[in-house]
Amino acid sequence: MLRIPAPGYLLWVALLFVHFNAEAQRKKNTFFFGGGYSLPIGKFASKALDDPKAGMAGSGVFGQVYYERALLPGLGFRFTASHNVNKTNPEQLIFQANYLAETWAPFIGETGVYSWSSDPGDWKQTSLMVGPTLSFPVGPIRIDVHAQAGRLFITSPHVIINGTSTSGNNPILAVMNPIKSECWGFSGGLSLAIPLGKVVQFNLFADAIGAEATFKDIALRGTVGALEATHTISETRPVGIVNTGAGFAIRF
Repeated sequence: MLRIPAPGYLLWVALLFVHFNAEAQRKKNTFFFGGGYSLPIGKFASKALDDPKAGMAGSGVFGQVYYERALLPGLGFRFTASHNVNKTNPEQLIFQANYLAETWAPFIGETGVYSWSSDPGDWKQTSLMVGPTLSFPVGPIRIDVHAQAGRLFITSPHVIINGTSTSGNNPILAVMNPIKSECWGFSGGLSLAIPLGKVVQFNLFADAIGAEATFKDIALRGTVGALEATHTISETRPVGIVNTGAGFAIRF
Protein backbone atom coordinates (compact mmCIF):
# COMPACT_ATOMS: atom_id res chain seq x y z
CA MET A 1 0.00 0.00 0.00
CA LEU A 2 1.29 3.45 -0.93
CA ARG A 3 1.86 5.61 2.15
CA ILE A 4 2.18 9.38 1.85
CA PRO A 5 4.47 10.92 4.51
CA ALA A 6 2.85 13.57 6.68
CA PRO A 7 4.71 16.49 5.02
CA GLY A 8 3.76 15.10 1.61
CA TYR A 9 0.13 14.77 2.67
CA LEU A 10 0.06 18.38 3.84
CA LEU A 11 1.60 19.48 0.56
CA TRP A 12 -1.04 17.50 -1.36
CA VAL A 13 -3.86 19.21 0.61
CA ALA A 14 -2.28 22.62 0.01
CA LEU A 15 -1.99 21.98 -3.73
CA LEU A 16 -5.61 20.81 -3.85
CA PHE A 17 -6.76 23.98 -2.07
CA VAL A 18 -4.73 26.14 -4.47
CA HIS A 19 -6.28 24.28 -7.40
CA PHE A 20 -9.82 25.00 -6.20
CA ASN A 21 -8.96 28.63 -5.50
CA ALA A 22 -7.58 29.00 -9.01
CA GLU A 23 -10.66 27.30 -10.43
CA ALA A 24 -12.91 29.65 -8.41
CA GLN A 25 -11.01 32.65 -9.74
CA ARG A 26 -11.47 31.48 -13.32
CA LYS A 27 -15.18 30.78 -12.85
CA LYS A 28 -16.65 33.71 -10.96
CA ASN A 29 -20.34 33.19 -11.82
CA THR A 30 -22.76 30.43 -10.83
CA PHE A 31 -26.36 30.00 -11.96
CA PHE A 32 -28.50 27.38 -10.18
CA PHE A 33 -31.99 25.97 -10.71
CA GLY A 34 -33.72 23.24 -8.72
CA GLY A 35 -36.47 22.38 -6.26
CA GLY A 36 -37.76 19.80 -3.85
CA TYR A 37 -39.71 19.19 -0.66
CA SER A 38 -40.98 21.94 1.65
CA LEU A 39 -41.86 21.49 5.32
CA PRO A 40 -43.36 24.21 7.59
CA ILE A 41 -41.91 24.58 11.09
CA GLY A 42 -42.86 26.21 14.39
CA LYS A 43 -46.14 28.07 14.75
CA PHE A 44 -46.63 28.01 11.00
CA ALA A 45 -46.96 24.23 11.11
CA SER A 46 -49.04 24.17 14.30
CA LYS A 47 -52.54 22.67 14.19
CA ALA A 48 -53.28 23.32 17.87
CA LEU A 49 -56.98 24.11 18.19
CA ASP A 50 -56.38 26.58 21.04
CA ASP A 51 -53.55 28.46 19.29
CA PRO A 52 -54.69 31.56 17.36
CA LYS A 53 -51.22 31.81 15.79
CA ALA A 54 -51.40 28.31 14.31
CA GLY A 55 -50.70 28.47 10.59
CA MET A 56 -52.14 25.02 9.86
CA ALA A 57 -49.63 24.71 7.02
CA GLY A 58 -48.62 21.30 5.73
CA SER A 59 -45.93 19.91 3.49
CA GLY A 60 -45.46 21.14 -0.04
CA VAL A 61 -43.06 21.72 -2.90
CA PHE A 62 -40.83 24.58 -3.99
CA GLY A 63 -38.66 25.80 -6.82
CA GLN A 64 -35.51 27.86 -6.54
CA VAL A 65 -33.03 29.72 -8.72
CA TYR A 66 -30.00 31.74 -7.71
CA TYR A 67 -27.11 33.67 -9.17
CA GLU A 68 -23.84 33.82 -7.28
CA ARG A 69 -20.81 35.99 -7.92
CA ALA A 70 -17.41 35.05 -6.48
CA LEU A 71 -15.80 38.04 -4.75
CA LEU A 72 -12.74 36.32 -3.28
CA PRO A 73 -11.56 32.70 -3.11
CA GLY A 74 -14.09 31.02 -0.81
CA LEU A 75 -16.33 34.09 -0.56
CA GLY A 76 -19.27 35.00 -2.78
CA PHE A 77 -22.50 36.98 -2.90
CA ARG A 78 -25.78 35.27 -3.81
CA PHE A 79 -29.16 36.46 -5.16
CA THR A 80 -31.90 33.86 -4.58
CA ALA A 81 -35.53 33.57 -5.69
CA SER A 82 -37.74 30.80 -4.27
CA HIS A 83 -41.41 29.93 -4.58
CA ASN A 84 -43.21 27.64 -2.12
CA VAL A 85 -46.64 26.03 -2.32
CA ASN A 86 -47.76 24.39 0.95
CA LYS A 87 -51.05 22.66 1.63
CA THR A 88 -53.42 23.80 4.38
CA ASN A 89 -54.75 21.65 7.23
CA PRO A 90 -58.26 23.02 8.03
CA GLU A 91 -58.86 21.17 11.31
CA GLN A 92 -58.76 24.29 13.46
CA LEU A 93 -61.21 26.16 11.22
CA ILE A 94 -63.61 23.20 11.28
CA PHE A 95 -63.33 23.04 15.08
CA GLN A 96 -64.17 26.74 15.36
CA ALA A 97 -67.07 26.44 12.90
CA ASN A 98 -68.51 23.51 14.85
CA TYR A 99 -68.16 25.42 18.13
CA LEU A 100 -70.05 28.39 16.71
CA ALA A 101 -72.72 26.08 15.28
CA GLU A 102 -73.28 24.49 18.69
CA THR A 103 -73.35 27.93 20.36
CA TRP A 104 -75.98 29.32 18.02
CA ALA A 105 -78.07 26.15 17.68
CA PRO A 106 -80.55 27.06 20.50
CA PHE A 107 -81.16 30.50 18.97
CA ILE A 108 -82.00 29.18 15.50
CA GLY A 109 -83.93 26.12 16.66
CA GLU A 110 -81.33 23.64 15.42
CA THR A 111 -81.53 20.21 17.09
CA GLY A 112 -79.26 18.17 14.81
CA VAL A 113 -75.57 17.36 14.80
CA TYR A 114 -73.30 18.80 12.11
CA SER A 115 -70.88 16.97 9.86
CA TRP A 116 -68.26 18.94 7.96
CA SER A 117 -66.43 18.94 4.64
CA SER A 118 -63.76 21.38 3.51
CA ASP A 119 -61.96 22.56 0.40
CA PRO A 120 -58.73 24.24 1.53
CA GLY A 121 -56.41 26.08 -0.82
CA ASP A 122 -52.64 26.41 -0.46
CA TRP A 123 -50.25 28.74 1.29
CA LYS A 124 -48.06 30.40 -1.34
CA GLN A 125 -44.81 32.19 -0.67
CA THR A 126 -42.25 33.89 -2.90
CA SER A 127 -38.97 35.07 -1.41
CA LEU A 128 -36.24 37.27 -2.88
CA MET A 129 -33.05 37.04 -0.83
CA VAL A 130 -29.47 38.36 -0.99
CA GLY A 131 -26.44 37.61 1.15
CA PRO A 132 -22.92 36.19 1.41
CA THR A 133 -21.74 32.61 0.88
CA LEU A 134 -18.69 30.77 2.18
CA SER A 135 -17.23 27.84 0.25
CA PHE A 136 -15.05 25.01 1.54
CA PRO A 137 -13.48 22.48 -0.87
CA VAL A 138 -13.43 18.90 0.43
CA GLY A 139 -11.70 16.74 -2.14
CA PRO A 140 -13.57 16.96 -5.46
CA ILE A 141 -16.74 18.37 -3.84
CA ARG A 142 -17.52 21.76 -2.33
CA ILE A 143 -19.57 22.74 0.72
CA ASP A 144 -21.33 26.13 0.60
CA VAL A 145 -22.82 27.91 3.61
CA HIS A 146 -25.00 31.00 3.15
CA ALA A 147 -26.98 33.56 5.13
CA GLN A 148 -29.45 35.93 3.46
CA ALA A 149 -32.09 38.56 4.09
CA GLY A 150 -34.80 39.91 1.83
CA ARG A 151 -38.44 40.35 0.96
CA LEU A 152 -41.20 37.75 1.24
CA PHE A 153 -44.54 37.81 -0.58
CA ILE A 154 -47.07 35.51 1.09
CA THR A 155 -50.66 34.61 0.15
CA SER A 156 -52.89 32.97 2.74
CA PRO A 157 -55.15 30.10 1.59
CA HIS A 158 -58.69 30.30 0.30
CA VAL A 159 -60.75 27.92 2.46
CA ILE A 160 -64.36 26.76 2.03
CA ILE A 161 -66.13 24.80 4.80
CA ASN A 162 -69.58 23.21 4.49
CA GLY A 163 -71.64 22.02 7.44
CA THR A 164 -74.63 19.68 7.11
CA SER A 165 -76.99 18.98 10.01
CA THR A 166 -78.66 15.62 10.65
CA SER A 167 -81.92 17.58 10.93
CA GLY A 168 -81.65 18.63 7.29
CA ASN A 169 -82.06 22.29 8.30
CA ASN A 170 -79.71 25.29 8.57
CA PRO A 171 -76.84 24.30 6.27
CA ILE A 172 -73.63 26.22 7.01
CA LEU A 173 -71.21 27.68 4.49
CA ALA A 174 -68.04 29.38 5.75
CA VAL A 175 -65.49 31.03 3.46
CA MET A 176 -62.08 32.50 4.31
CA ASN A 177 -60.74 34.63 1.49
CA PRO A 178 -57.01 34.80 0.68
CA ILE A 179 -54.95 37.82 1.74
CA LYS A 180 -51.57 38.93 0.42
CA SER A 181 -48.82 40.06 2.78
CA GLU A 182 -45.32 41.46 2.27
CA CYS A 183 -42.62 41.36 4.96
CA TRP A 184 -38.89 41.17 5.56
CA GLY A 185 -37.37 37.81 6.39
CA PHE A 186 -34.17 35.85 6.81
CA SER A 187 -32.80 32.59 5.45
CA GLY A 188 -29.79 30.37 5.84
CA GLY A 189 -28.59 26.99 4.76
CA LEU A 190 -25.92 24.85 3.20
CA SER A 191 -25.35 22.92 0.01
CA LEU A 192 -23.12 20.17 -1.31
CA ALA A 193 -21.79 20.72 -4.83
CA ILE A 194 -20.68 17.65 -6.80
CA PRO A 195 -18.92 18.39 -10.12
CA LEU A 196 -20.24 16.63 -13.22
CA GLY A 197 -17.72 18.27 -15.51
CA LYS A 198 -15.82 21.51 -15.90
CA VAL A 199 -18.98 23.63 -16.01
CA VAL A 200 -21.95 21.66 -14.62
CA GLN A 201 -22.35 20.54 -11.01
CA PHE A 202 -25.07 18.69 -9.07
CA ASN A 203 -26.21 20.34 -5.83
CA LEU A 204 -27.91 18.92 -2.74
CA PHE A 205 -29.09 21.63 -0.38
CA ALA A 206 -31.24 22.64 2.58
CA ASP A 207 -32.56 26.13 3.42
CA ALA A 208 -34.59 27.58 6.27
CA ILE A 209 -36.71 30.73 5.76
CA GLY A 210 -38.39 32.68 8.57
CA ALA A 211 -40.46 35.86 8.88
CA GLU A 212 -43.29 37.58 10.77
CA ALA A 213 -46.12 38.30 8.32
CA THR A 214 -49.06 40.62 9.04
CA PHE A 215 -52.35 39.75 7.36
CA LYS A 216 -54.79 42.67 7.36
CA ASP A 217 -58.56 42.46 7.00
CA ILE A 218 -58.95 38.72 6.59
CA ALA A 219 -62.62 38.33 5.67
CA LEU A 220 -64.54 35.39 7.14
CA ARG A 221 -67.97 35.08 5.57
CA GLY A 222 -70.59 32.59 6.67
CA THR A 223 -74.23 31.66 6.20
CA VAL A 224 -76.37 29.58 8.55
CA GLY A 225 -79.58 28.79 6.75
CA ALA A 226 -80.89 32.21 5.70
CA LEU A 227 -78.65 34.14 8.14
CA GLU A 228 -75.48 35.80 6.87
CA ALA A 229 -72.51 37.15 8.82
CA THR A 230 -69.10 38.65 8.02
CA HIS A 231 -66.17 38.87 10.39
CA THR A 232 -62.88 40.65 9.63
CA ILE A 233 -59.64 40.10 11.53
CA SER A 234 -56.03 41.31 11.27
CA GLU A 235 -53.16 39.32 12.73
CA THR A 236 -49.42 38.80 12.70
CA ARG A 237 -48.34 35.23 12.13
CA PRO A 238 -44.85 33.65 12.17
CA VAL A 239 -44.00 31.90 8.92
CA GLY A 240 -41.19 29.35 8.96
CA ILE A 241 -40.25 26.84 6.25
CA VAL A 242 -37.45 24.36 5.69
CA ASN A 243 -36.70 23.49 2.05
CA THR A 244 -34.66 20.45 1.05
CA GLY A 245 -33.93 19.65 -2.55
CA ALA A 246 -31.53 19.21 -5.43
CA GLY A 247 -30.67 20.83 -8.72
CA PHE A 248 -28.01 21.73 -11.22
CA ALA A 249 -25.61 24.65 -11.28
CA ILE A 250 -23.67 26.09 -14.20
CA ARG A 251 -20.37 27.81 -13.45
CA PHE A 252 -18.89 30.25 -15.93
